[in-house]
Amino acid sequence: MASTTDTRDNRTGFRFGTRSMFAAITVLAVLFAGYGWLNRRFFEPRRQSDAIERRLESLGRRRPNDMSPRQWESAVAWTLNLHGNSLIMFQADGEQIRRLDQRLAKKLAGEVNMDTIHWIWDEYAEICSGGASYQRFRAQMEDEIAQGGGNWGLNVP
Repeated sequence: MASTTDTRDNRTGFRFGTRSMFAAITVLAVLFAGYGWLNRRFFEPRRQSDAIERRLESLGRRRPNDMSPRQWESAVAWTLNLHGNSLIMFQADGEQIRRLDQRLAKKLAGEVNMDTIHWIWDEYAEICSGGASYQRFRAQMEDEIAQGGGNWGLNVP
């Protein structure tokens, strides 16, 4: 006749006790919190920054009548450089970048021209230190446009 001790010793199943349950819940909570932090700090700002970059790229196809293709190409290329070099996704949070994207969408819903470009540069100067620092190239952009524009390789009609 087998004793109850023998039956318990022959079990091969996994025991999941209170401590194991607590440890599993703790690990899951840390993982969720870590993902939330990563999402707020890196993923969401990156998505918003990419959305803004796509909007800025769309400017190339919307040349105002009072500018030559090369002049508008310079304005758009310098503005794309502003976006790429200001590191907005590391210097502003996702909410700030999202609000900038919303303001930009409204601004681009109408006609675009050099006033639009200047507005964008002003917004970047306000939202992040990299954008403020990049303002030193604004005069260089203006000079290039005044001299007929550059050859940046953008497809501007």
